[in-house]
Amino acid sequence: MKNHGAERVKAIGWNWFMIAGTCFMVAACAFILFAGSAQGKGPAGGISARLEPQQITLGDAAVLAVNISGEQTGPPSISPVDGLRFFPMGQSSQYQSINGKTSSTVSYLYQVQAEGSGNYTIPPVRARINGQVRKTEPISLRVSGSGGSRSLGATRLPPSAPNIAKQTATSSFRAGEDNQITFLRVTPSKYRSYVGELVPVRIEAFFRQGLQARLNSFPVLSNNAFACQGLNKKPTQTEEIVDGVPFAVLTWHTAMSAVKEGEHPVSAELDATLIIPQTSRRRNRVFGNSMFNDDFFNNFFNTTREETVKLTSSRQKMRVLPLPKAGRPENFSGAVGRFKLWASASLKSCMVGDPITLKMTVKGDGNFDRVSSPLLTSTDQWKTYTPISSFKPADSSGYKGKKRFEQAIIPLDASINKVPPLTFSYFDTRKEKYVTLRTRPIKVKITADTRQARVSSAKNSDGNKPPIQSSDSSGLNKNPNGLAPIHVGLGPVTASLTPIFENPWFIGTQGIPLGALFIGLFLGRRNRRLSNDPAILKQKHVKQKINKSIKEMDRTIAGHDVPGFFSACRCTVQERLGEIWSQAPESITLAEVKDRLSKNAAGVRHVFENADAVAYSGQTFNQEELKKFRDLIIKELKNLEN
Repeated sequence: MKNHGAERVKAIGWNWFMIAGTCFMVAACAFILFAGSAQGKGPAGGISARLEPQQITLGDAAVLAVNISGEQTGPPSISPVDGLRFFPMGQSSQYQSINGKTSSTVSYLYQVQAEGSGNYTIPPVRARINGQVRKTEPISLRVSGSGGSRSLGATRLPPSAPNIAKQTATSSFRAGEDNQITFLRVTPSKYRSYVGELVPVRIEAFFRQGLQARLNSFPVLSNNAFACQGLNKKPTQTEEIVDGVPFAVLTWHTAMSAVKEGEHPVSAELDATLIIPQTSRRRNRVFGNSMFNDDFFNNFFNTTREETVKLTSSRQKMRVLPLPKAGRPENFSGAVGRFKLWASASLKSCMVGDPITLKMTVKGDGNFDRVSSPLLTSTDQWKTYTPISSFKPADSSGYKGKKRFEQAIIPLDASINKVPPLTFSYFDTRKEKYVTLRTRPIKVKITADTRQARVSSAKNSDGNKPPIQSSDSSGLNKNPNGLAPIHVGLGPVTASLTPIFENPWFIGTQGIPLGALFIGLFLGRRNRRLSNDPAILKQKHVKQKINKSIKEMDRTIAGHDVPGFFSACRCTVQERLGEIWSQAPESITLAEVKDRLSKNAAGVRHVFENADAVAYSGQTFNQEELKKFRDLIIKELKNLEN
């Protein structure tokens, strides 16, 4: 009886095992066939915004964090609020996959500052998520304090150092600078300029002697009417006495140019963290007021606190005049300032077809980024190539310097006796009129190329010699014309024929359809997964924008719309660079392109410079030149993609 019971229990256990195994196989097959359809379906997405803190004092800042999640997301849009200013602080991205569903979350951070006290309401923040516009709830911000004074102005400072190493200058307080422990000054070299003219600017940050500070950013002009040159990374540090008060001064030298006419305020902003010393009151309660009031113990028991501030200079108006249209030369490229021109040739005597390097130098002061090469164009007598340029600044702001051009030219005619004069036009800011500089003709001596004649004569002299005949030692070459007789050879012989279905390769090929089926299933799942990948969707979106801009370039070329063409060119390059640098395309400028791109991407900088020239100086191009720019853009896009 015991043996029969054991056999029955064993039989039942194997039955359950078979049932469980069958269920597992069915579930695995169902997962392979149907899991791919659910792959990549993420959540519908959403947007949320959080402000911390929601109550600040005037002069402090709050942080607005906007979180956007979904498969296809766009940047947030914040409506302007009177009295509030929003400064982007950066963004971060996070991707996750849960049960085959992928989703992405992008966080955008903004610094919020108020210009006055009161209650503010930040309107709903909007963003496009999965093709739909989503928005957040309004957020309230309360700002306490008065706009006339800040807590920083009432800070009690320690006495200044008795010995100052070096006092470079003395000056007086300007309006709004008295009773301040730190302030910012912007001093242009002049307050009247022309559109595109480069004006040297000195930016100074003053910090009370004995005060420690940490810079969180470089000074930035707060008016979009001016374009600023890149600041030198390390400012010069000096000391200055302002109305008897010693200050440590950080000075940046740069230059700015106006992009539009009119009267515009000039001011700058700088973020800094002040380390303010404080005297501990606990020490007085513990030790009393005896020997511990000595300066040594005062410095030993001092504590510090940090305070983040935004320094803003006083606004000064600058009058910007437009460049006159009357008398504007055809070759004017937007150069404004005062310049001189020289030209020389590397060879004074050569033969037809030998290259000559034409060297041109433009020296002076002004906007050298708008100084273009005085080209020698191709003619029946000359073949020319695109010149290369190099700039050597003579000051820290790039206002003065020397720009060199080198162009390769090839003479095509022996009758040439000089290189024709080269012209360069600019607007003189002192004379307030256009000036055209012209070089002197460069005398050269071109002789006919006699090398080809020597080669042809050598060939003719060699042709009179009888041909050398060689005979094969095998004796096969009996034909006087040098042709060998045709030999017929027997190929490989097969002893027996095997049926095709018995060949191993035929049996192996039967597995090809089955393998193709599995490969098709794998590729189908992979394609469905990749089609919902946020990174690939972003690449497709950028590619669509670039194709649209290229079509716009073709349309503007047909309609000879020069400003529209260069606007489309700029948008095309900005989209590609924005994808590579993970940056908003509209924020990419010519200064960033020059700073971050290598010398191999000279075409991109060339297009940006011509786009600025069209916008500032009204320069125009014919349709053939626009087509060359279009081909250059497409070539540079391929290089950037690689």
